Amino acid sequence: MVVSIRRGLAGLSLLALNAALAGPGLAAPVQQTPATAPASAVRTPKGPLGAALLALGQQTGVQIVFTSKAVEGRQVPALDGVFSLEEALARLLAGSDLEAQRAGPRLLVVRPRGGPPPASADAAEPDLLAGLPADPVAPNAPASKTDEATLLSEVVVGSHIRGVKDSASPVVILGRDEIDRGGYASVAEALTSLPQASGGTASEDSVSTGADLNGTNMMRGTGVDLRGLGADSTLVLFNGKRMAGAGIYGDFSDISAIPFAAVGRVEVLLDGASALYGSDAVGGVVDIRLRTDLDGGETRLSAGTATQGGYTRSLASQALGKTWSGGHVLAAYEYTRNDALRGADRPYAGNADLTALGGADRRSITLSAPGNILRLNSAGVYVSTYAIPAGQDGTQLKPSDFVYGTVNRFNQRGAYDVLPESIRHSVVLSAAQSVGRVELSGDFRFAHREIDARNSAPGTTLVVTAANPFYVSPTGQASERITYSFQNERGGIDNWGVSESLGASLEAKTPLGRDWNADLSATYAQELGRSDGSGLLHGGNLNEAAGLAPDSPLTSFSAARDGYFNPYIGQGSNPAKVLDFVLAGWDVSKSRSEHRSVNLGFDGPLARLPGGTLRLALGGQVRREELRTGGARFLAGAVRTAKVPRRFGREVRAVYAELNAPLVGPDNAVRFIERLELSLAGRIEDYDDVGRTENPKVGMIWAPNPALAFKATYGTSFRAPAMSELHLPYTVSPVAITYAGGQFPTLVYQGGNPDLKPETARSWTAGVTFTPQDVPDLTVELSAYRTVFKDRVGAPVVLTQALTSAQFAPFVTIVHPATNPADRAKVLAAMADPNASGTGVYAVDTYGAIIDARNLNTGSLEVQGLDAQLTYAATLAGDPLTFTGALSWMMHYKRKLTPTSVQTELAGVAGYPADLRGRVSATWTHGPASVTAGVNHVGDSYAETGRRVHPWTTLDLQGRWQGRLLAADGLSVTLNVQNLLDADPPFHDNPLAIGYDPVNADPLGRMVSLQLTKAW
Repeated sequence: MVVSIRRGLAGLSLLALNAALAGPGLAAPVQQTPATAPASAVRTPKGPLGAALLALGQQTGVQIVFTSKAVEGRQVPALDGVFSLEEALARLLAGSDLEAQRAGPRLLVVRPRGGPPPASADAAEPDLLAGLPADPVAPNAPASKTDEATLLSEVVVGSHIRGVKDSASPVVILGRDEIDRGGYASVAEALTSLPQASGGTASEDSVSTGADLNGTNMMRGTGVDLRGLGADSTLVLFNGKRMAGAGIYGDFSDISAIPFAAVGRVEVLLDGASALYGSDAVGGVVDIRLRTDLDGGETRLSAGTATQGGYTRSLASQALGKTWSGGHVLAAYEYTRNDALRGADRPYAGNADLTALGGADRRSITLSAPGNILRLNSAGVYVSTYAIPAGQDGTQLKPSDFVYGTVNRFNQRGAYDVLPESIRHSVVLSAAQSVGRVELSGDFRFAHREIDARNSAPGTTLVVTAANPFYVSPTGQASERITYSFQNERGGIDNWGVSESLGASLEAKTPLGRDWNADLSATYAQELGRSDGSGLLHGGNLNEAAGLAPDSPLTSFSAARDGYFNPYIGQGSNPAKVLDFVLAGWDVSKSRSEHRSVNLGFDGPLARLPGGTLRLALGGQVRREELRTGGARFLAGAVRTAKVPRRFGREVRAVYAELNAPLVGPDNAVRFIERLELSLAGRIEDYDDVGRTENPKVGMIWAPNPALAFKATYGTSFRAPAMSELHLPYTVSPVAITYAGGQFPTLVYQGGNPDLKPETARSWTAGVTFTPQDVPDLTVELSAYRTVFKDRVGAPVVLTQALTSAQFAPFVTIVHPATNPADRAKVLAAMADPNASGTGVYAVDTYGAIIDARNLNTGSLEVQGLDAQLTYAATLAGDPLTFTGALSWMMHYKRKLTPTSVQTELAGVAGYPADLRGRVSATWTHGPASVTAGVNHVGDSYAETGRRVHPWTTLDLQGRWQGRLLAADGLSVTLNVQNLLDADPPFHDNPLAIGYDPVNADPLGRMVSLQLTKAW
């Protein structure tokens, strides 16, 4: 879970990871300890001493601090066995002139023998390392007392300034060990499981379950949605660089493309940060950092299965790394394969009749098999009036066989896949090397992913006449409108897709003198996506097979010879040749999103303040964003139709400045003000399509004593409209909206709007961190937050609710074209619009509404809540026992769809972010073995009808053995069981016709996996 961020010296290699998860603290300096700390499994790599000390610190939970000069060029053998901390350090430092001394209950300083002792643990924390020989930040720069007192955080996200202690914004760190202990199969799974994250549109199952109402995530990628503000409002960085947008509109970052084998840690900034990073950083920033300390190899094999059946996953990865004085290289490859999870594999996902679970019967009456005959009622709604009788083949029906008022209900959820079958290959290469005074680095990543899934079955509403040999009308009408589903005959539509994610960057850092540095980098990123749907309904072929159109000379099919399509079948199937012809349609959608940027930054000291050094960072960026969409379809006519290719591009220029002012520090501390630090940042971005934005941010850290620190921030952020939201042309199309138990024909305007402006947000956070001096292994963090998001871009209308919810009334025009000439003129004008298509499927007089669902800057959202984190280290039977906990309470999630609409509270409403999410875990380590138990909790919620959705609590359990096993060294064996008690998601009578809330729960059930890791 959360790792508390500790402090260290600027220019030092501060290896203080996992401090808050520490085991028992050392009671005395290592060389003077009368009683050794408990022994545990230790595995450190062969190679640089610095990397070995880092690994030891991670595994023991003790901060180990040293200067880079002290360890430069020193090589050590590998350690792999059960050692106390003292024994391990003695082996690593054997034969050197270095020693380790205690500077605090959980802090060790490695220094040359005979150096000045570290400050007392009772002293102020900034003085703990006083007396260490300081490394200058820039090579050959003179060291000074200022350098010695300047602190540097491990965290990269949240500041552009070297030497900043930590961020005033709340930050969560996920290390490799934490992700492994959580039993997560990928970085994506770990991030989406954070209590501060929400499900929603950018998840692997969002398209299949209907959570993605717009269907834009066609390649089933996974985004991060912090605070429920949307995946397009969370900025994702890869090693500090932007990724290209994924999805058909390129509006979120797909983190599933990043292999865990290459990841060192993940930093999550839980605050608006456009003042530092620009667009999209409204909900926060996620920075996925690469490994830099691997010296050797790591092989990983994993396999898991859902005990309820229907889903398995496997992984194989290989990472190779080498570190040396002044550089490192990393190469990693990962292969993953996941089987599909069918809706039919779970009773709450594959049966739209929810009555057995205590809900409503949500089976379809508009598309069914057997079909239904629709008639227009007095309200202008097409309702199912006669059910086609079951148990007959549709060849002998008579008018008297139909019963007025009967309806066929059909399980439309019977043939789809909740999760697709997928295969992914991913590669990462990274290298860095110092050449003289210049540090050069670069990285490259590539991922190829294929998916195969079944979507919902094709269906149609067909107007049938006596030209069809099977035609029969219950009342002798000349034509009948019949709804029909092909699910029983062909199952779901086959959806195959491929996505490719690519990124490359080059960076050069160089000192400029007087402790100033310059950083120049260039980045290129690309996302390719293709989605193929086959087995779709071909409208022209259906008309021909149903006898509604003559045989076409352009097709080889003849209804008279090969058979007519029979929509009156109650059981059985149409002939295969007829179905092949009718369902010969297909659709291909393609997208390419590209990002190019050049970045230049400078940072260094400005002046000496009483509390430390005033530091400044400033720089600029030029980036080019492009989006291309296209494809083809074969849904009508005799030849394929190319989709109109679209290509959009824009240029963005940005400048930023950031100032860090330590007003009170060790040299001028007074009672109740041991540390007082102010940070200021501002960024200006100029878009060539939506104009200019300016965003400031201010932060403050106040520590009245070593045990207590208060933090606060305030700033503005923004999200620029996606290029698709701006430039996609609008369309006018007929949509039959379910209303009053039937189909209500409407004309719907959808598409882009070139007049959109950026979304804007104002955010503040306020937090406190408490580490009592008499309980140094306990850390408690509380953080409150509030974000007000305005001018939100989007189609404000939910079509399924457009006719029933008053909040959508401003976008709906009810028309009566049969009786009102003015309304008839409006309908005819819409049908004649050059961007209209397919509107002739309904007669002019039957349309009942015109809906404007084009993108607008119209909505607002207010999010407010509280986060809490706790870490505590204790002992059990003399062995380390560590506790971690994280809780996120969303107090408000208030949405307004328009400036004049009523603000609606949606926190704790099913389908929206849960108002309470948390996880608590404990890890006990005994020699080479460890056991981790975790409890996950999602609070209760309420459907919009007021019905309660019960809370969901699941248990996870992991057992791990690492060390020497079966005559093999460096081996780790891990057994993970997620959702140990196989708790189903709590029942939700979901209008999407599934029995759970896909935004806040998943349908997998108990997952058991075994993982083998070998270090070389």
